[in-house]
Amino acid sequence: MKKLLFVGVFAILVSTLCFAGKGSDNGNGGADKIGGYVGWPIFGLSYSHEFNDLVELDLLAGYSRFFLSHRLDFQIGALFTVFDPVLPGLGNQKCPLSLGPVVGFNVTSVNTILLGTYYSGGISLLLPIRWEMNFGNIPDFNLFFDVAPVGMNVQFAKTIDVDSEGKTRTKITPTVGYFFRAGIGLRYRIPSKK
Repeated sequence: MKKLLFVGVFAILVSTLCFAGKGSDNGNGGADKIGGYVGWPIFGLSYSHEFNDLVELDLLAGYSRFFLSHRLDFQIGALFTVFDPVLPGLGNQKCPLSLGPVVGFNVTSVNTILLGTYYSGGISLLLPIRWEMNFGNIPDFNLFFDVAPVGMNVQFAKTIDVDSEGKTRTKITPTVGYFFRAGIGLRYRIPSKK
């Protein structure tokens, strides 16, 4: 599993650096964007850096809660522009549609009455599709819609086994499941240094 994780992260970094060039600003005054993300199952902070018009490094740090469980997520990925229309209704700005691989890491805590609080960690792999909207009259801000219908999560949780002699043994058990995200984000473009 560690080898698979290393290869995935290494592939993202190498592909990003291969296409990386001078920051393009995408016509809106800054290659770096930071802001909020509201969605399902997580909400939090979003940061992106545009290497050029085709490649963007994307970071998402978020939180989610399900009944008695709390989950912190950190996701990193490389998004590649596949369609870049210019919309006259938004001030003749580029509104790129992009997709690419995202690797996520999470820590989850679950409160139970019988077992108390226990923690688990996991790794996720997603393929989000993002459509960004840039505005000519407010160039400092960027709005995006994001959905990742394809994804999987491997969660590592501590389990306790009791054998026939009554002895307990603790072990880490992996669980594989479907994972997705969907949401909307509003980000501020940090002005480029001249």
